[in-house]
Amino acid sequence: MFYPLKLSVISLLFFVAPLNAQIRLPGIISDHMVLKQKSNVPLWGREKPGTIVVIGTDWDNKKYTAHTASDGEWKIYIKTPSAGGPYTITINGTNSVSLKDILIGEVWLSSGQSNMEWTLRRDKDVKIAYETVDNPNIRLFKVPRQVSDIPQKKFGGNASWEICNQNSAANFSAMTYYFAANLYEKLKVPIGIINASWGGTGIEAWISNDVIFSDSILAKPAKRWRNWLKDYKSDSLKYEQEKTAWKQDSIDGIKRSRPKESQSLISINRPHRKHGVLYNGMIAPCVPYALTGILWYQGTSNVSWADEYEYQLNSLIGSWRKVWNADNLYTLIGQLTAYDYASPDNASILRQAQLNQRKLKNTYVFCSIDLGEAKEIHPPAKKHYGERFAFLALNKVYGIKNIPFTSPILKKVKRDGSSLIISFDYGDGLKIKGDKLNDIFISEDGSNFVPAKAYIKNNKLIVYQDEIKQPVAVKYAWNNTVNANLYNSDDLPAFPFNYILNK
Repeated sequence: MFYPLKLSVISLLFFVAPLNAQIRLPGIISDHMVLKQKSNVPLWGREKPGTIVVIGTDWDNKKYTAHTASDGEWKIYIKTPSAGGPYTITINGTNSVSLKDILIGEVWLSSGQSNMEWTLRRDKDVKIAYETVDNPNIRLFKVPRQVSDIPQKKFGGNASWEICNQNSAANFSAMTYYFAANLYEKLKVPIGIINASWGGTGIEAWISNDVIFSDSILAKPAKRWRNWLKDYKSDSLKYEQEKTAWKQDSIDGIKRSRPKESQSLISINRPHRKHGVLYNGMIAPCVPYALTGILWYQGTSNVSWADEYEYQLNSLIGSWRKVWNADNLYTLIGQLTAYDYASPDNASILRQAQLNQRKLKNTYVFCSIDLGEAKEIHPPAKKHYGERFAFLALNKVYGIKNIPFTSPILKKVKRDGSSLIISFDYGDGLKIKGDKLNDIFISEDGSNFVPAKAYIKNNKLIVYQDEIKQPVAVKYAWNNTVNANLYNSDDLPAFPFNYILNK
């Protein structure tokens, strides 16, 4: 049984010792942290160069010794037991530091943009969540916002682990909290969650510049940024002139739309959107804290460049696994939800790019096409997103096989006369909710699509259109739909698809 201790909160920015002490620890190594169970986990910090640092763990009464380098840095790996706690870790060097109320369990990092950042206090179901939010066996670490052109070792603000309660969870990622709560409910082990997210950011902000500049495709956002920087001054002048004219027209009684900012102004005025800066400022300080896996929910800011996204996401996953020295680190991805995007085709291409990450080992994707709202880019209810992340983890990471974890995924399409017969992986109990299947389209030439009819037979979807005799292509939910209604027996919605037969 795990229980909290009444302990003082760490009040210094990057220290867990008195002001005159030499031992300095990053905020992520603090009282109340959760360490990954049954692992060799790193602890690190700074001390006076040439000092011997001795770490003691009270779960096994072992001592570990580290030697500080010439720059004062030290790092050591300690062995953790099965889930349990609370424990104490002592660190002795020039002075002594005691880390208290340490739990051993499962540790996840969540990241992305605004829907991942959306806090629990803003969640639609917050009043219900608050009824059970106090849980000393869930610990939260919120990475402070920080922009940097070079990788940082320190966090950009006050940062330490907190015990999950109404106060700490209120300003924490709602999606991530629900994930943690679901994990704890099933696993009954301590859960530690690190959240690093920032609204309005593209994936390129979360990839290191070393990776971005190593490849011509990945470098495209950097080229766009340079062009926006070059255009910024003239675009600013033009925008101010347009605003002045618009204001005068309003005074004169002439009503027209407010001028829109150019992409150069939108981006350059928001430096957190620049390539590499959030990896440097928010992810790099978390490395190499031992993780079970990563949750990723992002994509809205990359819809305009959807053709680059599959390669970018693949590179983000690979590069994060490399810096964590964990080639098979579990990665769970939430597919972009429904919304009235300016380019429905681009949004669908990006969703497919996310789904295609399933080709990577230990990488799993959930469908959320049924959870979005056409006119609200921030659906206010995050519970189902967190649950679907948890379904993936509980089934695929923790091996609880009776938990449904994925939606129907298109497997095969074949033509039978004037119909297309579509089979699915994870399509058991395939069903249409409602009188007819919405958002299903068929084509005779692969480019001109018309609404189709569909029915289910033997867990296969039969699609046809009376006027089309030789269909060659089919699309489902490949648009700005909020009415997708094809599900399996687990009530999980089918992933959107776009398929063209070989002619």
